[in-house]
Amino acid sequence: MLFLGLLLAAISAAMMTVATLQLSQVNEGHYLPVTIGKFAVRSPRNVTAIRVGAQAVAVASAWIVAVTVWDIPVNPAALALPAAALILPIAIPVLVITAQHNRRLTTSGI
Repeated sequence: MLFLGLLLAAISAAMMTVATLQLSQVNEGHYLPVTIGKFAVRSPRNVTAIRVGAQAVAVASAWIVAVTVWDIPVNPAALALPAAALILPIAIPVLVITAQHNRRLTTSGI
């Protein structure tokens, strides 16, 4: 079951990568907010659907990982793995793609 949870985390990361790349293309020439903010060009519905789906898959992944590692006697692993399965597939693609997108722009984002 742990393999299934980690596989779902990888699928979630792939979905978020695709959605963020599409969002980056739609907002070409404009800064993307790193964590919180408004996009210069509104996100298309299909991109929003992929992003929401990726988050739902990450939640399912974290749940499967949490159930799988719950009985492990080392408690930090029981806490760290589900948290990583929930946060990393969403945060890493968004932060990396947003940083690369904003780095290409020459003007200030303020």
